Amino acid sequence: MGFCWKLLTGIQKDVEHVFQNEDSPQPGDMIQFQMFGFQHWGIYVGNGEVVHFAWPVVQLFPPKFKVYREKMMDVPGAMKYAVWNKFDRDYPPLDPNHVVDRALHMVGKVFKYSIARANCEHFTTLLRYNVALSEQAERFNFTVDPDFEREIRRYLSEIDG
Repeated sequence: MGFCWKLLTGIQKDVEHVFQNEDSPQPGDMIQFQMFGFQHWGIYVGNGEVVHFAWPVVQLFPPKFKVYREKMMDVPGAMKYAVWNKFDRDYPPLDPNHVVDRALHMVGKVFKYSIARANCEHFTTLLRYNVALSEQAERFNFTVDPDFEREIRRYLSEIDG
């Protein structure tokens, strides 16, 4: 299967999922937001709220984004959202209460951002599975920036004990 075909089928799967999934979010779930041309990710923390690593840019060079807690309906640029714990088959999720605690601990923190190596999907999967993954970035053979992962883990160690 060619690169372009794999890329297009992956994108199609992402878009179809967000528009077909009707699951009610539970605390600790990964939330997939359909944006114009890409997926955005966050952790559901209850009461219609999500914690996510997102714009606006806090610093331009190098780009840095902040971790926000806000109503899912208020996430800028989101056309639709859905529950998608897409790596549960491959990686055991942490206890949902612990995932929520981890997410809430990160609110207000600022991290360098890279669409390919330090993005919202890496951030979200690290909170839920303790593994930094981004299927979107992996389609282009990118892996997580080890400095980004190390910095997040440093903050998580404050509550993970």
